Amino acid sequence: METLGLYFEDFPVGKSGVSVGKTISLTDIELYNEMAGWPDSTVSGIKAAPAMLVTMISAGLMTRQGFYEGTLMGILNNAWWYKAPVVVGDTLKIKYRVSKASLTKRGDKGIIVFSINVYNQKDEIVAEGEMKAMMRARESE
Repeated sequence: METLGLYFEDFPVGKSGVSVGKTISLTDIELYNEMAGWPDSTVSGIKAAPAMLVTMISAGLMTRQGFYEGTLMGILNNAWWYKAPVVVGDTLKIKYRVSKASLTKRGDKGIIVFSINVYNQKDEIVAEGEMKAMMRARESE
């Protein structure tokens, strides 16, 4: 199977990276609130992004790294901690690091734990997360 993504073996513990940025727009917040049925919230008079929107954007920034293409078998768990509000005009980026990696008994896939920090344009951490992903191993081909 030909794939563009990276395999379990490409994620040693300690591997890290930084995403491109995503500026939060008023439309992002309004569409999310409409879809989710959330009420509007503001911080100092500026519309704020719901925490779950920050999580979704962070997941999207991870996906844009390109290493899931054809090799991600599933997201097993997510845990998030929110440190500061995100408002219209903030530009988010993520910095990730592989904190754990273990091959399954069958050896055809592995479990990777990514530690993720979400930063705004001021380089302040606005959220921290941990994502557990199941990735295809090269031996499974």
